[in-house]
Amino acid sequence: MKREDGRPAGIVLILVLVAGLASSVLALGAEKGRAMLAGFSIGAVADGTATTRIAHLLNEDLLGGAGLAETARVTNWLAFGDLGAQVRQGCDGWLFLREELDSQKGGDAAITARAAMAAEVSRLLAARSIHLVVTVTPDKSRMMAGDLCGLRRPASSGHRLDDFQAALAAAGVDALDLRPAIAAAGEAYYHTDTHWNEVGARAAARAIADHLAAIGRAPERGAPVPIAVGEKHERLGDLIRLAGLDNVGPALRPKGDMVAESRITLPAVEADDLLGDMTGPPVAVIGSSYARNGNFIGFLAVELATPIADMARDGAGFAGAAMPYFADAAFRETPPQIVVWEIPERVLDSALTADETGWAERLGNGAF
Repeated sequence: MKREDGRPAGIVLILVLVAGLASSVLALGAEKGRAMLAGFSIGAVADGTATTRIAHLLNEDLLGGAGLAETARVTNWLAFGDLGAQVRQGCDGWLFLREELDSQKGGDAAITARAAMAAEVSRLLAARSIHLVVTVTPDKSRMMAGDLCGLRRPASSGHRLDDFQAALAAAGVDALDLRPAIAAAGEAYYHTDTHWNEVGARAAARAIADHLAAIGRAPERGAPVPIAVGEKHERLGDLIRLAGLDNVGPALRPKGDMVAESRITLPAVEADDLLGDMTGPPVAVIGSSYARNGNFIGFLAVELATPIADMARDGAGFAGAAMPYFADAAFRETPPQIVVWEIPERVLDSALTADETGWAERLGNGAF
């Protein structure tokens, strides 16, 4: 965002900082602040305890602290087009998650390890006559690269998806590349959100359904699943929230996406035998917040005309939904025919978590 003259906003920022300093002094001079300072020691300063306690006090007791912080964020946006540490601005209202633009150390090893885990999961599921399809959701900054406007993806991210796909293919894992379908869909991501929009989500769902049909794995179709379209409204994406501007007026933040979201009622599972034995949905989706945005689960139900078990979790990363699902009694007692494992591209080369390392060991020993 170009600003011809940032001096008025700069003055506001200076006033905010001055007011914050004055309020900080008052907060530390109050009874709680004096008591806290009296209890400090050299050790508390050295190990960071003192800093943490001061920050906590100022956050609680700073006069108008929350309002001052919000004012500073608005000022940074209006004066400098700055959206904080986690969000980057592209062109024409396009916002991007900074994490997608970061390079990762040891990324190749992480990709290899995660592909090996997916291969073990595929093998364990196949032993139970369950088919696994792995789909990686491409980064928004990859698919909407024409809207980056000067933002740059690191060279290492250019091949990470190809490397992961190749490793899965070499291990015999059924991995569907969603890039062609999403590219053909056009504007497939929200402007102000990390995730795909309904255009992208439906394109992905259709690609998965077509793939299952092509390999003879599509479940038996039921009745068509109807879609109703809601009223158009402004949708504030997660990138506006990450920038801390979701609670200010429209003139003080980036414009949200104008959307008319679909309403889809997922078909229910019906017992089909005289004994009334419990059966689960024929398809289970494990994945991240991408599977929970853009109506992806609903569109997959529409394309397959079958019930879907939504086992995705926000913030799941690579295996944050897979691990609890395979440990759940529902998986053991009412297993699906198909598991669709959705994985965000940006987590492929990130450092393995302690939970993932432990899970890799269990998988290697033949257990979920």
